[in-house]
Amino acid sequence: MAIKRAMNIDNLNFAYTLGRVSLTELIKRLPEEPRRFYMFGIPNYNNLGDQAVAYAEKAFFKRVFPEITYIEILETQTDQAINELKPLLRDSDMIGYTGGGNIGNVYLDHEEPRRKVFSTFVNNKTISFPQSVNFEDTEQGQEELRKSQEAYNKNPNLTIVARETQSLNYFKKNFAADVIYTSDIVASLKPDPSEGKRDGVLFIMRQDSEKVINEKLLEQLSYKLNNVGDEVEQTDTVLPFKASDSNADTAPDLDEVRISERGWLIERKLEEIKASEAVVTDRLHGMIFCVLTKTPCLVFDNSYGKASASYYNWFEDLDYIKHTTENDPDKLAPMIEELKGYEHSNYHDFTHSYDELIDLIKK
Repeated sequence: MAIKRAMNIDNLNFAYTLGRVSLTELIKRLPEEPRRFYMFGIPNYNNLGDQAVAYAEKAFFKRVFPEITYIEILETQTDQAINELKPLLRDSDMIGYTGGGNIGNVYLDHEEPRRKVFSTFVNNKTISFPQSVNFEDTEQGQEELRKSQEAYNKNPNLTIVARETQSLNYFKKNFAADVIYTSDIVASLKPDPSEGKRDGVLFIMRQDSEKVINEKLLEQLSYKLNNVGDEVEQTDTVLPFKASDSNADTAPDLDEVRISERGWLIERKLEEIKASEAVVTDRLHGMIFCVLTKTPCLVFDNSYGKASASYYNWFEDLDYIKHTTENDPDKLAPMIEELKGYEHSNYHDFTHSYDELIDLIKK
């Protein structure tokens, strides 16, 4: 009966994200349980890292808190959801905002709805799931920091979860909210192990404002690897056939990533990584996907250091994951060849990294 009820809630939640039922109708059809968790900011755009975060958050609640009714609210539904939820929210209900790496001034289309949620539901336990932060040291960046401080600090029940110590220290210094520290929530996933043959090297490289590795270096590195017999493929964790932030206003609805699609889209990317002998990436979730699939990985940093910070906080002891600041392709190619030789036997269990978050939700 419990499984059937959970499926019914999932189906109802899916219908809500499609606009087929209102949040008011959804809430009125929920069972009278002591606790509900409303997760705001769920992505419907094409970044598989953010999609994996949302997927892992839901899996986390189903695994650790099956008794809590978990409701996902798309980022695009924020304003209407706030209006509908305010009169229906109970004292025992909790508010969450999805994790990722977009607290800051670079992605204001994500930061602005987050401010609205935090500054609205000030009487309920509110949790910002594992995040990185980047307010640039510019006039515009510091002005946006001030706006976020004003919004966040209105909520005395807010806890921010940092996913690396760089962000942990920044949050503690700049915000009044409680701050705790866990690994990225995607590290809590446990995909099926690889059983197929691995072949070639896969580049998973950014093409956005956080990119710092130049194309010439990648071309030279690819050439070096080809010369020693490695087939090099290029990919990204951003789907090319789904709407991006830059064209979301004009893209048809079918280009959105629905919450029912993200599981198989993530699995397809993991299978692509599992089929590779090694991965070269500057994406945090490119690295984490390699951790999950035990795929040898050479990691470059992004523009503000979240990839390297996460590596040294969580993944440095894994023999098949290596961070580098090297920019000489003659030195990088042997590093990749060496990584390919690891047996990938060193597996790290991240379960205990979420203990403080679990205790927070239990309170």
